[in-house]
Amino acid sequence: MDSTSKFLIFLASSLSLFLLKFLHKYWWMPLKIQKALSLQGIKGPPYEFIHGNNKVSSRFRFEALSKSMASLTHNIVPRVIPHIHSWINTYGNIYLTWEGNQAQLVISEPEIIKEVLKSNDGSFPKRKDDSSFIYKILGDGLVATEGAKWVRQRKLANHAFHGESLKVSLRISLTEKKGH
Repeated sequence: MDSTSKFLIFLASSLSLFLLKFLHKYWWMPLKIQKALSLQGIKGPPYEFIHGNNKVSSRFRFEALSKSMASLTHNIVPRVIPHIHSWINTYGNIYLTWEGNQAQLVISEPEIIKEVLKSNDGSFPKRKDDSSFIYKILGDGLVATEGAKWVRQRKLANHAFHGESLKVSLRISLTEKKGH
Protein backbone atom coordinates (compact mmCIF):
# COMPACT_ATOMS: atom_id res chain seq x y z
CA MET A 1 0.00 0.00 0.00
CA ASP A 2 1.30 3.38 -0.89
CA SER A 3 1.11 6.46 1.35
CA THR A 4 -1.87 7.96 -0.53
CA SER A 5 -4.08 4.92 0.08
CA LYS A 6 -3.00 4.82 3.76
CA PHE A 7 -3.89 8.48 4.07
CA LEU A 8 -7.29 7.93 2.44
CA ILE A 9 -8.01 4.99 4.78
CA PHE A 10 -6.99 7.13 7.76
CA LEU A 11 -9.15 10.01 6.55
CA ALA A 12 -12.18 7.79 5.92
CA SER A 13 -11.88 6.07 9.30
CA SER A 14 -11.44 9.41 11.09
CA LEU A 15 -14.47 10.83 9.32
CA SER A 16 -16.51 7.73 10.16
CA LEU A 17 -15.47 7.91 13.82
CA PHE A 18 -16.37 11.60 13.97
CA LEU A 19 -19.75 10.92 12.35
CA LEU A 20 -20.49 8.10 14.80
CA LYS A 21 -19.59 10.26 17.80
CA PHE A 22 -21.68 13.12 16.42
CA LEU A 23 -24.73 10.91 15.84
CA HIS A 24 -24.30 9.31 19.25
CA LYS A 25 -24.22 12.69 21.01
CA TYR A 26 -26.90 14.53 19.02
CA TRP A 27 -29.28 11.76 18.02
CA TRP A 28 -28.92 8.47 19.89
CA MET A 29 -28.41 9.72 23.49
CA PRO A 30 -31.23 12.32 23.46
CA LEU A 31 -33.67 9.75 22.08
CA LYS A 32 -32.49 7.21 24.65
CA ILE A 33 -32.95 9.71 27.51
CA GLN A 34 -36.37 10.75 26.22
CA LYS A 35 -37.51 7.13 26.01
CA ALA A 36 -36.19 6.25 29.48
CA LEU A 37 -37.99 9.20 31.09
CA SER A 38 -41.12 8.55 29.05
CA LEU A 39 -41.25 5.04 30.51
CA GLN A 40 -41.22 6.67 33.96
CA GLY A 41 -44.19 8.84 32.98
CA ILE A 42 -42.25 12.03 32.29
CA LYS A 43 -43.30 13.57 29.00
CA GLY A 44 -42.27 16.77 27.27
CA PRO A 45 -41.87 18.42 23.91
CA PRO A 46 -40.10 16.06 21.50
CA TYR A 47 -36.36 16.38 20.94
CA GLU A 48 -35.44 17.90 17.60
CA PHE A 49 -32.09 17.00 16.06
CA ILE A 50 -29.19 19.25 17.15
CA HIS A 51 -31.22 22.26 18.39
CA GLY A 52 -33.54 20.47 20.84
CA ASN A 53 -36.45 22.77 21.74
CA ASN A 54 -34.62 26.06 21.14
CA LYS A 55 -36.51 26.92 17.94
CA VAL A 56 -39.88 26.21 19.54
CA SER A 57 -38.96 28.28 22.63
CA SER A 58 -37.90 31.18 20.43
CA ARG A 59 -41.13 30.98 18.46
CA PHE A 60 -43.17 31.05 21.70
CA ARG A 61 -41.23 34.12 22.92
CA PHE A 62 -41.60 35.93 19.59
CA GLU A 63 -45.37 35.29 19.52
CA ALA A 64 -45.80 36.43 23.13
CA LEU A 65 -43.82 39.63 22.63
CA SER A 66 -45.53 40.47 19.33
CA LYS A 67 -48.92 40.71 21.09
CA SER A 68 -49.72 43.85 23.03
CA MET A 69 -50.67 43.55 26.69
CA ALA A 70 -54.39 44.24 27.09
CA SER A 71 -54.00 45.38 30.68
CA LEU A 72 -51.40 45.45 33.40
CA THR A 73 -51.44 42.27 35.42
CA HIS A 74 -49.25 40.38 37.84
CA ASN A 75 -49.61 37.24 35.72
CA ILE A 76 -46.45 37.78 33.66
CA VAL A 77 -45.40 34.15 33.20
CA PRO A 78 -47.24 33.68 29.85
CA ARG A 79 -45.45 36.75 28.50
CA VAL A 80 -41.97 36.34 30.00
CA ILE A 81 -41.53 32.56 29.69
CA PRO A 82 -44.39 31.48 27.43
CA HIS A 83 -42.80 28.17 26.43
CA ILE A 84 -42.56 27.04 30.06
CA HIS A 85 -46.11 28.20 30.76
CA SER A 86 -47.42 26.31 27.74
CA TRP A 87 -45.48 23.13 28.50
CA ILE A 88 -46.59 23.09 32.15
CA ASN A 89 -50.19 23.33 30.92
CA THR A 90 -49.57 20.60 28.34
CA TYR A 91 -47.27 18.12 30.13
CA GLY A 92 -47.81 18.90 33.83
CA ASN A 93 -45.57 20.23 36.59
CA ILE A 94 -42.73 17.84 35.74
CA TYR A 95 -41.57 17.57 32.15
CA LEU A 96 -38.47 17.05 30.01
CA THR A 97 -37.21 19.75 27.68
CA TRP A 98 -34.08 20.17 25.58
CA GLU A 99 -31.49 22.95 25.45
CA GLY A 100 -29.69 21.80 22.32
CA ASN A 101 -28.83 18.19 23.05
CA GLN A 102 -28.81 18.73 26.84
CA ALA A 103 -31.82 17.29 28.65
CA GLN A 104 -33.44 19.50 31.27
CA LEU A 105 -35.90 18.09 33.75
CA VAL A 106 -38.23 20.93 34.73
CA ILE A 107 -39.87 20.55 38.14
CA SER A 108 -42.36 23.20 39.20
CA GLU A 109 -43.89 21.55 42.27
CA PRO A 110 -42.53 23.22 45.43
CA GLU A 111 -42.66 20.07 47.57
CA ILE A 112 -40.64 18.04 45.07
CA ILE A 113 -38.13 20.88 44.62
CA LYS A 114 -37.74 21.09 48.40
CA GLU A 115 -37.20 17.33 48.64
CA VAL A 116 -34.65 17.29 45.81
CA LEU A 117 -32.64 20.14 47.30
CA LYS A 118 -32.75 18.68 50.82
CA SER A 119 -31.90 15.08 49.96
CA ASN A 120 -29.18 15.89 47.44
CA ASP A 121 -27.04 18.21 49.53
CA GLY A 122 -23.87 18.96 47.63
CA SER A 123 -25.26 17.88 44.25
CA PHE A 124 -25.91 21.48 43.26
CA PRO A 125 -22.66 23.35 43.91
CA LYS A 126 -22.38 27.05 43.28
CA ARG A 127 -20.29 27.88 40.25
CA LYS A 128 -16.81 29.14 40.98
CA ASP A 129 -15.81 31.19 37.98
CA ASP A 130 -13.82 34.24 39.06
CA SER A 131 -13.85 35.61 35.51
CA SER A 132 -17.63 35.51 35.00
CA PHE A 133 -19.66 38.68 34.72
CA ILE A 134 -22.01 37.65 37.55
CA TYR A 135 -19.11 36.95 39.92
CA LYS A 136 -17.65 40.37 39.15
CA ILE A 137 -20.96 41.99 40.06
CA LEU A 138 -21.79 39.92 43.16
CA GLY A 139 -18.27 39.40 44.46
CA ASP A 140 -17.48 36.87 47.16
CA GLY A 141 -20.79 37.26 49.04
CA LEU A 142 -23.61 34.95 50.08
CA VAL A 143 -24.56 34.09 46.52
CA ALA A 144 -21.09 32.85 45.57
CA THR A 145 -19.73 31.27 48.77
CA GLU A 146 -20.25 27.87 50.34
CA GLY A 147 -19.37 26.02 53.52
CA ALA A 148 -18.08 27.73 56.66
CA LYS A 149 -17.61 31.06 54.89
CA TRP A 150 -21.25 31.02 53.79
CA VAL A 151 -22.43 30.18 57.34
CA ARG A 152 -20.43 33.10 58.75
CA GLN A 153 -21.75 35.53 56.14
CA ARG A 154 -25.33 34.26 56.59
CA LYS A 155 -25.16 34.82 60.35
CA LEU A 156 -23.90 38.37 59.78
CA ALA A 157 -26.64 39.11 57.26
CA ASN A 158 -29.42 37.32 59.13
CA HIS A 159 -30.37 40.28 61.33
CA ALA A 160 -30.97 42.44 58.25
CA PHE A 161 -33.81 40.12 57.19
CA HIS A 162 -35.48 39.95 60.62
CA GLY A 163 -39.02 41.33 60.64
CA GLU A 164 -38.25 44.31 62.90
CA SER A 165 -35.23 45.34 60.80
CA LEU A 166 -37.34 45.24 57.65
CA LYS A 167 -40.05 47.38 59.29
CA VAL A 168 -37.46 49.97 60.34
CA SER A 169 -35.96 50.02 56.82
CA LEU A 170 -39.42 50.44 55.32
CA ARG A 171 -40.24 53.33 57.68
CA ILE A 172 -36.95 55.05 56.84
CA SER A 173 -37.48 54.73 53.09
CA LEU A 174 -41.07 56.02 53.40
CA THR A 175 -40.00 59.07 55.42
CA GLU A 176 -37.24 59.80 52.90
CA LYS A 177 -39.80 59.76 50.08
CA LYS A 178 -42.09 62.13 51.96
CA GLY A 179 -39.18 64.53 52.57
CA HIS A 180 -38.35 64.83 48.86
